[in-house]
Amino acid sequence: MTARARTRPSLSRELIAETAYRLTRDEPTTPLTLSRLGAELGADPTALYRHYRSREELLLDVFDRTYADVLVRFRPSADWRESLHAIAVAMRDGLLERPALVAEVGFRFTGGPREREAIEITRRLFEQAGLDPVEATNQVRVYGEMMLAHVAMSAATITASAEVQARELELGRNAYGTEASDMVAYEREVFDLLFGTYVDGLEVRARAAKRTRRRAS
Repeated sequence: MTARARTRPSLSRELIAETAYRLTRDEPTTPLTLSRLGAELGADPTALYRHYRSREELLLDVFDRTYADVLVRFRPSADWRESLHAIAVAMRDGLLERPALVAEVGFRFTGGPREREAIEITRRLFEQAGLDPVEATNQVRVYGEMMLAHVAMSAATITASAEVQARELELGRNAYGTEASDMVAYEREVFDLLFGTYVDGLEVRARAAKRTRRRAS
């Protein structure tokens, strides 16, 4: 038996997920493969199936862990608008550190504890804005889909080949009047406009909800 085999840690669900999470950070534009993960763990890729039913289940577990990064970055404020912007920026920046992962499963619910915590924080912000619990829950869904759709599209765009990115920028300049110098800047400009428009609309709904409650009281 070799020294490596004697000292190799035994596989566990946690070790597999932690290693996969690290690889998606260290190799952010490369889709995670079980063969690559197995090589990193010093294990046959088929051994991973003892702990995860499928590669998809593993990716969703890893994706849930990205929400821990989001929550660490988030700095709440007394103003709900500032807090909502802060968590949106934390979510966008955190997830885009792993664009290949996001491009593959960014549209999915993970159902995991970190995602649940992020959702609950966001729901409370909507209630802080003045929405009732039902409307706050509905806005969590709207906000989540808006953010994940934007992040997924941004991830797909910034991981495209240099040729594709150059063609998209040229088309944007010539046909649609955009001025961004690169795709990262372009997607950030889109995010700022998207988020600002959303918050403007949310404020209108929140004021209307408060007026309705005052009339009913």
